[in-house]
Amino acid sequence: MEQVLPEIREGERIAGDGELGVVLLADLDEIGIADVRAKPSDSTPPLHFHERHAECFLVLDGEIRLRLEDRELQAGPETWVLVPPGVLHTFGVSGDSIAHFLNIHVPSCGFGDFVRGLHAAESEEELRAVRAAFDQQPAPEYASADPGLVIHRRAGGSGGVGSTEPPKSAGAGFAGAGAGTGETITARPERRATILVDADELVVSEFSYGPGERGAKLHVHRHHADGFLVVEGEFTFASRDGSVAGPGGTLLLFPPGVVHGFDNDSSANARCFNLHMPSSGFADYLRGRNPDFDQHDPPVDGGADPASAVAVRLPE
Repeated sequence: MEQVLPEIREGERIAGDGELGVVLLADLDEIGIADVRAKPSDSTPPLHFHERHAECFLVLDGEIRLRLEDRELQAGPETWVLVPPGVLHTFGVSGDSIAHFLNIHVPSCGFGDFVRGLHAAESEEELRAVRAAFDQQPAPEYASADPGLVIHRRAGGSGGVGSTEPPKSAGAGFAGAGAGTGETITARPERRATILVDADELVVSEFSYGPGERGAKLHVHRHHADGFLVVEGEFTFASRDGSVAGPGGTLLLFPPGVVHGFDNDSSANARCFNLHMPSSGFADYLRGRNPDFDQHDPPVDGGADPASAVAVRLPE
């Protein structure tokens, strides 16, 4: 029987409509993602931390503010922020305009049910019950994990496809300092690769490919999931028996065991964020230091059903 990738679909709208709201994009064991559009006056979560997973943000438009135990940081468009387990935090919209961002939890820890429950709750008591059922802990009496462990990186550094100038590296950026621009791995006219987030729970890389540039041939990961968020142009994602075109605004997630590959088959530049969760040492693999990385040729039996992949478009 032919096994092909699912068609690109809409996410699950949890709350709101039109300009504001929350849309659940993905709820795999390895990762949960919600697309959020909020205004500055919207309520913010209480200060909290997660024991068993990391929380991550990608700002697409506008600006959000993260409050940590002893500092704050601002995150504008194309900025990634990863809050490791144990670090006290909350977040809200900055400025006077709507912010559009992705709220990401790795691993998911039931994030989908948590989001549904938050917006279905009709009382403070129900809200507390929803939070208690999820891996979200209230502020402790004593200090949390070191806020300095938070990763804050800006994508799209100086140069891009067609440029060989690497962006300057920088450390974690908090209030009063700019976000770092990541670690450039490849900087050729036809291809750029930059590591933005390197944590046990998640590695985020930014890939920029010129027209016709080949990506990864068909392969499989046995112990971790692989994901792509296309932000410019169009990539082609292949499975064993077919392929799907992913234009800008498309999110594809491949669970462990699903055979996949990708290329830029178009006549224009293309750019995406690549996610590996958990990291499985992918950053070191890109650096050429992890020859035993969890990447294998397609198995004889064809691997897991490609229909288990997530293919969804971000709401416009």
